[in-house]
Amino acid sequence: MATIFYKDLEKEFNIKNNLQNWPNDELKLVMDYLAKNLKKIICGRPHELESEIGSLKNLVDTAKQNYKSNNPKNSKGKDITNSDLHSWFKREIFKVFDYDISKDSFTKKDSGRLAYRHAKRLGMNTCPYCNANFTFTIRNKRLKSRPQFDHFYNKSRHPYLSLSFYNLIPSCVLCNSGALKGQKEFSLAKNSHPFIESIDNIYQFRTKITAVDFLVSAGSFELKMVLCDKVKYKNPVAVKVRNNIEIFALNDRYRYHKDIAESVIRNSHIYCNTAILDLYKTFQINGKSIFNSELEIKELIVGNYLSKADSHKRIHTKMVRDIAEEFGLVI
Repeated sequence: MATIFYKDLEKEFNIKNNLQNWPNDELKLVMDYLAKNLKKIICGRPHELESEIGSLKNLVDTAKQNYKSNNPKNSKGKDITNSDLHSWFKREIFKVFDYDISKDSFTKKDSGRLAYRHAKRLGMNTCPYCNANFTFTIRNKRLKSRPQFDHFYNKSRHPYLSLSFYNLIPSCVLCNSGALKGQKEFSLAKNSHPFIESIDNIYQFRTKITAVDFLVSAGSFELKMVLCDKVKYKNPVAVKVRNNIEIFALNDRYRYHKDIAESVIRNSHIYCNTAILDLYKTFQINGKSIFNSELEIKELIVGNYLSKADSHKRIHTKMVRDIAEEFGLVI
């Protein structure tokens, strides 16, 4: 899919040609490097993108120093600052890697056709950071809607990665907002990348309900993501997932979905695995069950997908699956 995306960009923007024909100025060496390594810049997996960030650092620093020497004053006649240099660098890079600057950018060209096509191709119906909000891609005469694209690697700090496949995470408005991720610097050492790492076997939703009479006593309970059994607190992946949980305020947000968890608890208690087997055998037409599998019945009971492979199709799938497992609905 990354290769298809790369071909799409080349067809629409002719990025390599623009890099190769960059004028002989302070950024020439940077642009030559980007032209030579363009496919890796666009298609590279996260660890490769981080390698490119390291490889480009000296070239970028040298370009900024050369620009400072040639332009000691900014547009206001004052000594040029590091902030001025960074603004210049971003402005020039975005002329080639144009995510949203001009009317012909990735998100704006032809009324956003390219961004919509990419979002539809990814097929993510829910935000991979929170699984709490839908991110449908809809484009017709009456409605246009698509996920926002979060830049895992901040596009302000690394503008040459603004169109990289693995740096465009289809996310909900809240997760991509300044209130949560905002301008925070993410990395593979500190954060879980949703395209390459799953949190399923690392953290799980739990209520810690122990009293059998909970369903009739109307007691309160806590809904929280905790480490899975046998996963150590300092496990490197656990550390990254925990950082994401904190940054995206998942425990705070999921407190408002306790009604869904309570419904799952109630149904898991009513429909034990024996009852599910009875339903599978009972509801038949011409000797054939109306259900394809026992899993289909369980999904009907909890009102959501339970297969991990279907997590991207509907919101709250992980929470529902984890709570169902906690209360004995074997997946």
